[in-house]
Amino acid sequence: MKLRISGKVYDFEQGVTLNEVIKKLKLDSSAILVAKVNGVLVDLYTKLNSDADVEFFTFSDEIGKKVFWHSSAHLLAYAVKEIYKDVQLGIGPAIDEGFYYDFYGLKIDDNGLKKIEDKMYELAAKSLGFDRQEISVEEAKKMFSSEKFKLELLDEISSPSIYKTGAFVDLCKGPHIPSTSMIRAIKLLRISGAYWKGDSKREVMTRIYGISFPSKKELEVYLKDLREREKHDHKLVGKELDLFMMSDLMPGTPIFLPDGAIVYNQLLNFARELDVQHGYHEVITPFIAKSLFWEISGHLEKYKKNMFRVTPFEKEEEEYVLKPMNCPFHILIFKSETRSYKDLPYRISEFGIVHRYELEGTLDGLLRTRVLQQNDAHVFVSEDQIEEECSDMIDMVSTVYKTFNLQAVFALATRPPERIGSDELWDKAESALKNVLEKRGIEYKLKEGDGAFYGPKIDVYVKDYAGRFDPTYAASTIQLDFNLPLRFDVKYIGKDNAEHTPIMIHRAIMGSIGRFMGILLSNTAGELPIWLAPTQVVILPISDKYSDYAARILKSFAGKGIRAKIDSNSTLERRIRAAQMKKIPYMVIVGEKEVEKGKISVRLRSGETVHDVDMKEFETSVLKDIEERNFTASFHNQ
Repeated sequence: MKLRISGKVYDFEQGVTLNEVIKKLKLDSSAILVAKVNGVLVDLYTKLNSDADVEFFTFSDEIGKKVFWHSSAHLLAYAVKEIYKDVQLGIGPAIDEGFYYDFYGLKIDDNGLKKIEDKMYELAAKSLGFDRQEISVEEAKKMFSSEKFKLELLDEISSPSIYKTGAFVDLCKGPHIPSTSMIRAIKLLRISGAYWKGDSKREVMTRIYGISFPSKKELEVYLKDLREREKHDHKLVGKELDLFMMSDLMPGTPIFLPDGAIVYNQLLNFARELDVQHGYHEVITPFIAKSLFWEISGHLEKYKKNMFRVTPFEKEEEEYVLKPMNCPFHILIFKSETRSYKDLPYRISEFGIVHRYELEGTLDGLLRTRVLQQNDAHVFVSEDQIEEECSDMIDMVSTVYKTFNLQAVFALATRPPERIGSDELWDKAESALKNVLEKRGIEYKLKEGDGAFYGPKIDVYVKDYAGRFDPTYAASTIQLDFNLPLRFDVKYIGKDNAEHTPIMIHRAIMGSIGRFMGILLSNTAGELPIWLAPTQVVILPISDKYSDYAARILKSFAGKGIRAKIDSNSTLERRIRAAQMKKIPYMVIVGEKEVEKGKISVRLRSGETVHDVDMKEFETSVLKDIEERNFTASFHNQ
């Protein structure tokens, strides 16, 4: 029997296990976690009986990590059942970073987490295996007779398998790592609630998140990085800077506080100016429309679970829907009068507020909300204008990302299983977007099946502050749509004087303004460029004797449109600390020397202080950064 491993072919007897192969080839058995045999993931005790291609994976591989973390989830469930015997088991998958397990009937706090973590270490040290067994549905139902959630899962499985680890048994298709002894570092991170199967009408599970590693050192590095990431958590930054708040009375609907409204509106102003520069005309459309409207658009058929139904209190039979998208209204605008090919491209934009029902467990500060204001626009084009118009949109994306010092990652999302329109139209749409990216030399990721129900799209993601790609939330999107114009029977008169159906391009260059603000807060840890900062300059008189001088400085700043204020409360040291905590770009400090010389001292956000600064020169520098929307401050110590 021949096995191809890492490009080399080896002879082995039939019936050899993967563990025996590792041993005979003197590979590192302490590092190898799982294998693929002819493309199928399997446990290392799997026997081989025919020629095969074999790949081995360690924790340094993404596949190895996922298997390691899934095995750790089993260990977590084992520990919980050892301590809380009456708890019901849900599911425990690996996720992008670590693992979780859902439990029903588990009442626990952070002290309980430590207790479970200690039990996991105790069980891991016993070097327990993960032993697979295939059983019948009847056997499995008998085995899990007291586990109602496992019984529900068994109704969806025709050929179940189980894994035994010590005294613990779980329903699982696997594969798993060879032994619990490979799990040498564990950290349970947090507790949250989650609906069973994501259904808000079902039971609320207790979800425990954790992470694990093959060594203590790797865990230490991760926890250090986690602490750094916490500094960049937009929810914490937003709270520290008093930018926005949330309420349990309105889940997923952020309230922007005065300082947050300044940042938000500055982003809106920037987006509006960019639209004008690229030939868009802004419109305003209603928040609601009758259900029939959304039936025509196809939203009730394909998007209903994400929509809010509205009925007047006195007339229950009259049903309206809160708009989840602006696009059908923009179709009505295009269709409101006769258009010709000379009107194309026809560009309309809207900063419309839309409402989408997202499961409560998926809500995430400003990044995933139930109400959002989009930097939205729709362009009606002929087929031969698609690539040029999409290319112009990519120019807009480039302008935005350069302005905000963001690194973009492009992705092409293709047709999903649930969609409208013919395969021929989808072929054309996907080909057009692919051509745009490739002609511009843009590298992109392919996201098969992730397009909108009405068309494929280019999604743009933002790398985080450390240069890592996070695929969770797209910041920008360009979506091609051959279908909605057909559903609304939209036409224009072509050069041949015949009627033609336009193609519709959906685009949101900054996506949701709220999400974009959240991404920006995360990437900057709240150290916003001066043009976005709610307070751009704080004036700190050393004592009340210098209040008049401070007031004159404030009047000068205000007259030039610089957002400034005076802080004369408490000691100078405390006021400096307060300004640093609020990430204010500049502190102007004035005392006896400044008054005598007619100068100012400027303390930068970095902590550097520049003395004997000419007031006009400082104002000129600040105004330049504001006007040009510079990301990096131009004022510094010469």
